[in-house]
Amino acid sequence: IRAANAVIEPAQDRMKVEQEIQINKGRAKDPAGGLWANRDPVGRGKIQVLPAGGNAITQAQAAIAELKRLSGLASDWDWSRCALIAKEWKYLDPVRSICELEGIPVQMANEDFPSIWHLRETQSLIGWLRNRDSRLIRNADLRKRLTSQPQSTWIELLQEAIEAHEVEAGMAEIPVDTFIEWLAEWGREARKRQRGLLLSTAHRAKGLEFDHVIVLDGGWDRVGREEDPDASRRLYYVSMTRARQTLALGCLGKPNPIQRALQDSTSVLWREPLDLPPQAPELHRRYRPLNLKDVYLDYAGRMSHRNRVHDAIAALSPNDPLQVRQQSATWELLDHSGLVVGRLARSFEPPEGMVCTHANVLAIATWSRHHSDPEYQERLKCDTWEVVVPELIFEPS
Repeated sequence: IRAANAVIEPAQDRMKVEQEIQINKGRAKDPAGGLWANRDPVGRGKIQVLPAGGNAITQAQAAIAELKRLSGLASDWDWSRCALIAKEWKYLDPVRSICELEGIPVQMANEDFPSIWHLRETQSLIGWLRNRDSRLIRNADLRKRLTSQPQSTWIELLQEAIEAHEVEAGMAEIPVDTFIEWLAEWGREARKRQRGLLLSTAHRAKGLEFDHVIVLDGGWDRVGREEDPDASRRLYYVSMTRARQTLALGCLGKPNPIQRALQDSTSVLWREPLDLPPQAPELHRRYRPLNLKDVYLDYAGRMSHRNRVHDAIAALSPNDPLQVRQQSATWELLDHSGLVVGRLARSFEPPEGMVCTHANVLAIATWSRHHSDPEYQERLKCDTWEVVVPELIFEPS
């Protein structure tokens, strides 16, 4: 709190000029560093300034190394209560690459979670429910059904839904239609929930809170043409005050102009540089999980149900490899045999200066005639069909 007040104090025309934030009465007698004052022998609850090398990749390495260090000090560590916040998205991309490489659950705040309702796994469960003889269902029956399915990220998500439903409904039998309505609402809420380390810009982080936050350096000295001179300082302050338990600040080279307000603060620990590992080639990758808006939804629907493309899509599962072929403005998705199983929307734009080197199935969604644009329904040859939603991996060209 003292560090955040020191950062915002130089700002002009700020709200509550004479009302600095203060610790709440319930914690007034706690150690200055909170519960991490004793838990962390290095930081002891202070704000830590992390020397982050000279570029976005070394900073990403330093940030993840710090979070992994903290995770080893907490038996209740949960990546979904942590965030890395930056001024610009480009400083977050290498963090995503490291997380993928090290198996750390991660999500970018600008990525849309696939619609749970349209997932193959969800529609399969709903179809099974509606075709049962009984119009009542118990959570035990739902668990048994999901356990019998091939395990995947999306089956695990539905199992999470059943656990949540059991808290509400217990072991009682409930009407099938009631459960389906509940699942639809749960799915809408699930899209908003954090599922791993959140990577966000300062703008997107407003109003959110996390146990552990690292604010990345880079771009804080730049002010937009329409912004006032203190816009970056206020955003930095917002980023710092998202932290509930620990806070670290990345530092690329010399302290940026905002960090200079902390140089004499007793609340701040200026760390020595870390010995970082060599940069793996994978750290230059950019991961792009796509969504329904990124794919041509009617691709398989415009083919007869007898066309082999439907069997080919049915044979695909999440994480299966795909091939990508770009022809002019059209991006095609091919299975292992070279059959085109989908296309991307014309609006899709790859990262500038990068080429797609890997692709895999993120999800298989279901679509139908009545979901399609009425203008194009007459061209469809199926009432329902499946859509391949990929994750693409790009590397510098």
